[in-house]
Amino acid sequence: MYFPFILLNFISLVKCYKPLPLWYPIIQTSILEKKNIHHVKFFDNPLVLYHSKNEYIIHTDICPHQGASLSKGYLNENGNIHCPYHGFEFERGQFLSIPDENKDRTKNKIFLETFSNIKKKDFLFLKINSNIDDIPDVFYPPEEYDNNFIGVEGSVIINKHYQTICENLLDMLHISYVHSFGNKKLPLPNEIKTKRLNPYSFRSSFMYNPNSNTISTKIGGVNEVLVENEYHLPTNTITRVIAGNIIKTVFTRTIPISENQSLLYWKIYRNFWIDPNVKYFTLLGNLLLKILMKMTIQEDINILNNVYENHRNGSLIVKYDVTIQNFRRDLELYQMN
Repeated sequence: MYFPFILLNFISLVKCYKPLPLWYPIIQTSILEKKNIHHVKFFDNPLVLYHSKNEYIIHTDICPHQGASLSKGYLNENGNIHCPYHGFEFERGQFLSIPDENKDRTKNKIFLETFSNIKKKDFLFLKINSNIDDIPDVFYPPEEYDNNFIGVEGSVIINKHYQTICENLLDMLHISYVHSFGNKKLPLPNEIKTKRLNPYSFRSSFMYNPNSNTISTKIGGVNEVLVENEYHLPTNTITRVIAGNIIKTVFTRTIPISENQSLLYWKIYRNFWIDPNVKYFTLLGNLLLKILMKMTIQEDINILNNVYENHRNGSLIVKYDVTIQNFRRDLELYQMN
């Protein structure tokens, strides 16, 4: 079998481990609303997140006095957070004073590192403060707003660098060799087309022959499917499988927790196994897709656990890596800003 490849060294593996000036998901709203104060980790940085005066405040969790965790403290009636160690009070990241009714509570020049944030329907997003204003809005796939689709979601902690996870999701060649729905008899994507959607987004589309036991063949009744694989910086990916009139879209957001740990949030949209008159039929479809997605993620984890991350240097590049290479290039361009 002819397998075209190119030996290249001019594109190095970007290992981005600082936040880019873009919107990152930080916590799901379903979790956010369960309590007043949250501790989260973002790029290895411990952060505290809380609601104060009709807005969310995010800043470092480290008290500048003796290093206590502010998320273990409490909020007063004014929405200010108090350190649990010595009671120091902070307003929107600015130190006020040691609580004392007899002292003037004048603000001083001690400021904690804070993060801009915005709440959408399913996530609270944050970005680092920077001089770059022209950034894309928080991305949602079109299926989110299409009444013909229904979604089912979940999340999992994966002990890998967030870029490794994103690149695996963008890897069109691994499908046949890693996943149970792959086809080792006809493993290679064909009719590959690419499209630059905007400065932050890129799409590859290709034709693929899944095996005979997949949803595409059983439900869609086709032997060949169209796959659209795309990314939207910083960590959003889409894998859209189109089999005739049947469409399944896997959308992901990856939250960088630490250098070797990430939270993968996923949502599957579908326009099949839906019956507004038979609720249990739709619920059964949700359950089956959740089971299949968990199996797929575990297959990815099994292979990623045996990948030498430091040796993914991009020296051997094949045409099937086009989406990954553009993703690396875009991350590198943003790091240079």
